[in-house]
Amino acid sequence: MGDGTVKTLCVACMALFLLLPVSAAGVEGGVNIEPVVEDTIFSDIVHTETSSDLEDWEITLTLNDDAFSNNTTFTLTTQICINEGICFAPENANLTTQDNRTFFSSVTTLEDHTYVNWKIHATYPDDNDTEERFPPSGYYKTWSDCWFTDGEWGGSGCPDSVNDEDSEGLPAVGFLSALGTIAFVAITRRPE
Repeated sequence: MGDGTVKTLCVACMALFLLLPVSAAGVEGGVNIEPVVEDTIFSDIVHTETSSDLEDWEITLTLNDDAFSNNTTFTLTTQICINEGICFAPENANLTTQDNRTFFSSVTTLEDHTYVNWKIHATYPDDNDTEERFPPSGYYKTWSDCWFTDGEWGGSGCPDSVNDEDSEGLPAVGFLSALGTIAFVAITRRPE
């Protein structure tokens, strides 16, 4: 194969693997991942406990005394994942405040979503702009009222029909896996 063909196939494979479903490995379906508030820069964190399709997931964050007094700033990043196993690109959320201590934000969920991921990136200007992430890696997670993960449906908001689908929930996975294997073989195959 010519060098251009190999590069084209490599780009095609990388694009294919980006489309493959994202697994929530090591995460129990339907169980939110929450911060320990005392281990963060906040004195209180209140958010929607179970999200619903096409409704607002809301969060209110109140800075603790230390964070408020030392000019701490932060960004809230959210990411929505859907039941087909795809997570959309993370986005920085819009935050509103009236007192620079308590902040509010919301994001409208998507149809057929699995969960809302969220995380905080704090900056401490009074401490040479050092930074800290909550959680240190990954995301906190708020599950929807109808989710599909690891081959099972869950949540109190699922229609009865989804229980009949179970393994049919992700029909494209087999096709995408086969296509990925063919592309991999085409890249690694050497002419004799």
